[in-house]
Amino acid sequence: MKIIILRSSFQTDEFVRNEYADLIQRLENECRADIVIIGDEMVETVYAPSLQTTIPDAFMIATGGVENLFKRIWSTIDVEMICTTHRPKTVTMIADGRNNSLAASLEILTYLGNIGVEGKILHGTNREIISAVMETRLIASLQGRIGLFGQPSDWLIASGVDRDYLRQRYGIETIDIGLQRLIDDIKTVAPTEAEKVAQAMVKRAKAIKEPSDADILEAAKAYLTIKRICQEEHLDAMTVRCFDIVKACGTTSCLALALLNDEGIVAGCEGDMQTLMSMYLAKRLCGEVAFMANPSQLTDETSMLAHCTIPLTMCDETVVRSHFESGIGVAIQGLLPLTDYTLFKWGGPQLDRYFVVEAQAVETPYSNHFCRTQITLDVNLKPYLLQHSIGNHHIIIRGRHAEEIRRFMQKNKVLERVAE
Repeated sequence: MKIIILRSSFQTDEFVRNEYADLIQRLENECRADIVIIGDEMVETVYAPSLQTTIPDAFMIATGGVENLFKRIWSTIDVEMICTTHRPKTVTMIADGRNNSLAASLEILTYLGNIGVEGKILHGTNREIISAVMETRLIASLQGRIGLFGQPSDWLIASGVDRDYLRQRYGIETIDIGLQRLIDDIKTVAPTEAEKVAQAMVKRAKAIKEPSDADILEAAKAYLTIKRICQEEHLDAMTVRCFDIVKACGTTSCLALALLNDEGIVAGCEGDMQTLMSMYLAKRLCGEVAFMANPSQLTDETSMLAHCTIPLTMCDETVVRSHFESGIGVAIQGLLPLTDYTLFKWGGPQLDRYFVVEAQAVETPYSNHFCRTQITLDVNLKPYLLQHSIGNHHIIIRGRHAEEIRRFMQKNKVLERVAE
């Protein structure tokens, strides 16, 4: 994160670093902050390109007398580009009160309000400020825009999210995108454009089984269409009522979701918002793409999960298959490495509960009785899944991320479900 410290010309950078040594050190070490100090005698140097394209994560007000400095810095930022309706931004200030810092912050906060920009001040002891910065950092990382292509699948009767709560608590905007728009647009994609995607997929795959060249071409059209709509609507994530696409277009969105996840747009299926939020958090908090899967077979020692799409970057190899339930279109059979994983689900209408556990993959089996990508973890999920499960779908993330997820959940007072 980036923090700009503002000081008056009556003080020096050395004064600020000495006066706030403990706080600055903790911001750099615990919050991974990149800190820049700017004095009001340096006003000609603040018109740097780096300030024109981004708003710092926080301004630390070190002294009084910096109100005009802030105003001049603010005038260099392309606020209209950054603070669109799709990307609202709250300006965060840090002020512990020394050296008239709180007084200056209050004046700046009022200035921001007068120009229609939301702001807030983090004030208190160093410990309280660091805690508030960490929480602000985590919440801010989730702000974005999610698209729902159609309603959740009919069988998902417990996987919705309170969309007003998402917006108010996490700054996440959700928009509805009619399935008919998607269906109509798929039919307009030029075959030559889709051919490039299809050829790249064929070249990348270890093998092609059921799908024909025509099937792969149609799946590529679905991918290009969903991607284009995501770009037009400025989406950070999306989920689609995918079985309706199978019926209307004779193709699947499995390939589209695999590719979109690899390209940075978090993409889930069946309109499952709770699982999409789990995937979204994995991407924003842990920096990892996720495999959205159904728990499919449980023993007292292991748990097998399966689904028909997976980010290709999670896999050692991929095989192009047909969709398991329908036998139509394209699905992905991913062969995952036998390594460490984190199984995770964030759920409830107001995302007030979660489950997380770390495990080792012991097998990547294949059976015609389950969805195409299958993985077996060395964890007994029976006590949790069969009595206290948070829905059907869960996600699998490569690596060990349980403590990182728990810290986020504890900050946001989310209740953990345990496997007992």
